Amino acid sequence: MILKYTPNRTAKITLSLVFVIIVVIAYKKRKALISSAMRSINFVKEKTWDIITDRRIDTLHPLVRAKAKEFILRAEKELSIKLRVTSALRTWEEQTRLYNKGRSAPGNKITNAKAGESYHNYGLAFDVVEIKNGKAIWNNPNWKKIGELGKSLGFEWGGDWVRLVDKPHFQMRFGRHYTDLVKLHRSGQQKNLYVKLS
Repeated sequence: MILKYTPNRTAKITLSLVFVIIVVIAYKKRKALISSAMRSINFVKEKTWDIITDRRIDTLHPLVRAKAKEFILRAEKELSIKLRVTSALRTWEEQTRLYNKGRSAPGNKITNAKAGESYHNYGLAFDVVEIKNGKAIWNNPNWKKIGELGKSLGFEWGGDWVRLVDKPHFQMRFGRHYTDLVKLHRSGQQKNLYVKLS
């Protein structure tokens, strides 16, 4: 048996009023909506101040690239801070080399993430540093401002971590733990170099 719902007069009036209210709100907010959309489109088309950064952003997962570029551009325009992306997509082999430093290889410990455990391995993370007068400013009083800007764009900031604070690090996880990403990677659920997140 198929049930059919036919709205009565009151329901029709209520639905019509809701529709009119939505149209009026959208009309009043149209300039802000258009401006926001255009700003995002313009950030995608624009190049950053730094060709090295542009090249590294291009290695990120396609779902992260536009926001990463917007982050760098807004840091320069709104904070007067020139950020360089120092690390973006890393292969599992590169991650293993970094993990071995200070363990089985000479040097200081750089990371606690083994291959596959870092969001860099999926193009979902990148590291930045401020460049001032041609020099990298790692011990930077601006990290809080930089971190807040990144978070406002949807990134998780390593400066908020408790176990191992990593102020240069920004990532988007899309609700995925790295163990999920490892499974996707190992099962071949990838397009080009990137795991399929949808």
